[in-house]
Amino acid sequence: MNERADTALLEVLADCLEAGESLTDALGKVAIAGGAALLWTQRIARCARPELSVAAVLHAARVLDDVELSLVSTDAAQARIAPLLRAVVVRRRRSRARQLAVARGLLAPLAFALLTIVLNPLMNLMNGGDYLWPVARDLFLLGVFLLVCLLGVRALSGGGRTRGLRFCSAVPGVRWLTQLYAEEELVTVLLPFASAGELSSDGIAAAASFVSWSPLAGPLGAAMNSRRAASGTLPMGGLAPVAGTLSLATSLSIVGGCETSTLPGRLAARGDDIASILTARLRMAVRTSAYSLLVLFSLGTLIGLFSRALPGMPTLPGGTASPDQKEIEQLMKQLE
Repeated sequence: MNERADTALLEVLADCLEAGESLTDALGKVAIAGGAALLWTQRIARCARPELSVAAVLHAARVLDDVELSLVSTDAAQARIAPLLRAVVVRRRRSRARQLAVARGLLAPLAFALLTIVLNPLMNLMNGGDYLWPVARDLFLLGVFLLVCLLGVRALSGGGRTRGLRFCSAVPGVRWLTQLYAEEELVTVLLPFASAGELSSDGIAAAASFVSWSPLAGPLGAAMNSRRAASGTLPMGGLAPVAGTLSLATSLSIVGGCETSTLPGRLAARGDDIASILTARLRMAVRTSAYSLLVLFSLGTLIGLFSRALPGMPTLPGGTASPDQKEIEQLMKQLE
């Protein structure tokens, strides 16, 4: 079953659970759709055990991965399993949209890069030089670049591990992307725990655990402790200690939502805005890097041409001097 269908079925299952159905009854209603839905529910039903929570059953059936399980498996999550499953659905759809946007943005530079790699060493064939080595070398560099892009986009699309995300958040130039992603994850996790104008302490605890790799973890821990120590309503729904580490737009969304009792709507809208901004910036960063690599390939060719045309200049690695150049260099040595 493809990821899109799996996500759609998970959303319908969340709807049934929110209506008060048990997992067994909810699976029975989803199975009415037949076809892929029937097979999907049967797979989950085979993993169902009375002692297992809904989250554990879905993880055992490979409906939820390890990252998603960490979001919905806390004790506080059991009472909000349906909204949290919807949060998983939102993360998946954002992830898919982000990966498709980046992939489309890479099509043109990759096509130019492959054409450049194949055509660059043609002059070597005319001069009796090596053709396969430059092509293999540049293809290897292109493969390394694609692997780095794949890992980076995957990490910033909900599939990254804590260690990798923590490393990315410490790398200059990538930190501004991971900061945006941390805010996207924050508002996504907080949404199921938001009431009209207030956040529960369980939501802050869940967010602190889920973004433990980011600089937001420390302030979120302070916010959680302040809620436990204080009574009554706290400013920004208890997120005042985090305000200094959030972007202005996110802070204002939380403040405005708490004051007007529209916090869930504000958090949802801000999450969509952050997802759009992050996708656009990540796409631009990857495209810029791809075109920079293309320029390096082209510069290598130009330098190689000049080095073969001018006597006494070194050739590039993998290249050889033409017979004419060698003859000219020998004549110049004799004249000296």
